[in-house]
Amino acid sequence: MFQISLKALFKGWMGELGTDISQKLLLNPKEYHCFNNALVNGGSRETQIDHIIVSKYGLFVTETKNKSGWIYGSANDSEWTQVLYHRKIRFQNPLVQNKLHTKSLAHFLEIDHSKIHSIVVFWGGKFKKEMPENVVTWREYTHYIKSKNQILLTDDEVDKICSKLRTLKDETPFLAGMRHAKSLQDRYSSTTICPKCEGKLVERISQNGQKAGTKFLGCENYPRCVYTRELK
Repeated sequence: MFQISLKALFKGWMGELGTDISQKLLLNPKEYHCFNNALVNGGSRETQIDHIIVSKYGLFVTETKNKSGWIYGSANDSEWTQVLYHRKIRFQNPLVQNKLHTKSLAHFLEIDHSKIHSIVVFWGGKFKKEMPENVVTWREYTHYIKSKNQILLTDDEVDKICSKLRTLKDETPFLAGMRHAKSLQDRYSSTTICPKCEGKLVERISQNGQKAGTKFLGCENYPRCVYTRELK
């Protein structure tokens, strides 16, 4: 069963708070309009977005990760790796995770997806190798945003987008995290929809190893998505 601890929620909340402070201190509020912990209905389900920044240079959707140790992965990997005290910990590729967020936001705001920039910012941790340009540490975060200087939205479009985002329910980051955790638990309990990519879960039979011959649920998008779940 999918579970999320209060410790993990608090750690994530601290990373989001740090990102929020960076935005407020280093971005001109007249140019960049920040919205945090937005719960957006993307059509098929509700998704939580850590940070949305609206500007004439487009929208910036930020996924915050608070992890220590070495971090490595590539844009096309389904999972990335955290190496902590010689222990390897796998976690979902945050770029794939954030792509679902940007698509949900584009659907909610009824704007072209190309006007949204996806960013993943890490608080703590060091990159094992060169990462995609939109995966940054907290030190590089606002610099990356400012590097995007092509005008994509008119002032009127920016005002309309901000107005629509203000209609979203205002919650504290911690309460939003608790609500999102419940949503994740419900999603991971589904036996028909993949919680990672929203593909269909189909019944398969293990062909090799100790579990050969046993049935399990797998994502229809394999090998692009490798999510599986045991069948009781």
